[in-house]
Amino acid sequence: MDYDRILQGIMDIGEEMVVCGAEVNRVEDSIYRMCKSYGAHRINVFIITSNLQVTLEAPDGRIITHIRCIVRYDVNFDRLDYLNDLSRYICAKTPDETTLRAKFDQVLNRKKQPAIWKFVGSVMVASGFTVFFGGHLLDAMDAGLMGILIVFMEKIMASREHNQLVYNFVVSFIGGMAAIFMVRLGMGDNADRIMMGGIMLLIPGIAMTNAVRDMLIGDIASGLLRLVDALLIAAAIACGFSLAIVILGGAL
Repeated sequence: MDYDRILQGIMDIGEEMVVCGAEVNRVEDSIYRMCKSYGAHRINVFIITSNLQVTLEAPDGRIITHIRCIVRYDVNFDRLDYLNDLSRYICAKTPDETTLRAKFDQVLNRKKQPAIWKFVGSVMVASGFTVFFGGHLLDAMDAGLMGILIVFMEKIMASREHNQLVYNFVVSFIGGMAAIFMVRLGMGDNADRIMMGGIMLLIPGIAMTNAVRDMLIGDIASGLLRLVDALLIAAAIACGFSLAIVILGGAL
């Protein structure tokens, strides 16, 4: 077997697991087990949220080191479930590099959920939290419209802006402007409640949860990196809504 290609395929799986929201400890263990199943020795795996490194001694005696920079973060637990199944399949069957690549591509190319459900979910979340925080029916309807706007902007900006701070600032600013304009046009009563509903679609709750989880299981460096990233994103969201309020003279 071409162990360089095998390790490259295993690294692809590990990288995608981190991107999908897996805890670092689980990814390290999965990569170690997959490498071990191919007969590798002296396996060393080091992962933080932005970097993945593996060094091993292949069965043919060569020392192989691969380093991967992780620049994406897109929580997808459905894909993560299939990647976990794939890692177990590799440990049990040890396929060659061609089969491994085909299985990995098969997971990545699974049929995606229809886009309409993301719009429906966003409307329900934004509207529901607006009512929870004391908004009226018109406020909930406005928050639903803001949810649609946020998802639409996400689809437009996802391929154009990879800096999460800039992305969340711009989306928050436009969402805040929309909330205030809808109230001033008589479509709602409480712009602040509408913003509170819309902001729930943006806050990095899962990232903060993953950060605490990583620190509790001993991955302090990865947990701190995730926590700082989540806090910076939260600050960008707050700044975006605040700027909209300042420019338009309040969120009454």
